[in-house]
Amino acid sequence: MERINLESYLKSLHFEVNVEKVLKEHKPSLMTVDEEEVFLFSKGFDINDSPIDENISISQQPFDSVIPLHIHDYIEMMFVYRGTCTVTVNRKRISLRQGELILINKETPHSVGATTKQDIIINMILKQDYLSPSFLSRLSRKSIISQFMIGSLVSSRKQNHFLIFRTGEQSKVMEIMENIMCEFFDRDFCSSEIIDSYLVVLFSTLIRNNKIINEAPNNHKDESILDYLKYIEDHYRDCSLVEMGQTFGFHPSYLSTLLKKSTGNSFKELLQIQRLNQAALLLVHSDLPIPEIAEEVGYSSVTFFYKKFKELFNETPHNYKGKHKP
Repeated sequence: MERINLESYLKSLHFEVNVEKVLKEHKPSLMTVDEEEVFLFSKGFDINDSPIDENISISQQPFDSVIPLHIHDYIEMMFVYRGTCTVTVNRKRISLRQGELILINKETPHSVGATTKQDIIINMILKQDYLSPSFLSRLSRKSIISQFMIGSLVSSRKQNHFLIFRTGEQSKVMEIMENIMCEFFDRDFCSSEIIDSYLVVLFSTLIRNNKIINEAPNNHKDESILDYLKYIEDHYRDCSLVEMGQTFGFHPSYLSTLLKKSTGNSFKELLQIQRLNQAALLLVHSDLPIPEIAEEVGYSSVTFFYKKFKELFNETPHNYKGKHKP
């Protein structure tokens, strides 16, 4: 399928669904999460009302239908292809416009507001088996932001988590999503491999994009945990918790707790990760001596640098350089 034909094809799939009828017929389990009753969905509200058997699946959101509060055991990505959409996650109402998307982790309660016939909302389902180590290894690990995203995708912990990507309708993301849908809806030889590759490009593009919003306490301006990680990434040489707190208007102890709660790592650990990842890049792509690399990334003690590097990479800087340098 060519991209020029995609919109008309999607419009042909537009459908309504009687949610109450579906719930009555299929009787999804009810459970209590954070003192709220939520449905456990193992089916998608797609045109076939079929079980989700594939590790990756794409369907459309039915129009004029409110999808009640629910959870599922897969990762869901909702993409606004045309129009607008409203999603409520963790009691927070989120409005999405054309070209924007939200990535909702498994076991995260959410509901979806009714859309109109003019809206085209795409649901992409990624089951846990799809996000294999071989797939995730194709994403860059040399950034604490990418590590945070990968951790969000594969974490086995039950956690209320979502990421919003304010990409804009003219971004590369629209083109990538269109290519993915064309391959999915018009399967051909090697379509699975092509979709896999497009997804790597999609996630890499989203990682590169700065307009990412995560669940943030009190909605403090438009800042998010990823903004804080980006700050560490940009200031890893001389970053301090006090200065970072002053930049974002937080008390250092509050910011420290927020980072630990959201990423599982303390401020010092995040700083070490970024410094050591940068050192790994310099070991492979520069001719600087190891002591100079240690100083360049913010270490005054070469001995301490060696210790921390080996803890993260399970080998010394010297061995790492010998193994990976072209």
